[in-house]
Amino acid sequence: MSNLHDDNFGNYHTDGDPSETMAFYQDVQRRSVTKVCRQCGHTVRLLPDYDLCNSCADANEKGYGY
Repeated sequence: MSNLHDDNFGNYHTDGDPSETMAFYQDVQRRSVTKVCRQCGHTVRLLPDYDLCNSCADANEKGYGY
């Protein structure tokens, strides 16, 4: 399976059934909308209730927030 990446969850890893991972990825992509990340200002595809891209969320969790 090829590498999958999106602005909501970052890189997807197959830890089980690859078809289940692909189905989840496709569902997230289908529901995502174009938004501007509240923190970095980049235009990204996020789920409607998200306001930070995965990169910014990861940075915040590690204490590197902007």
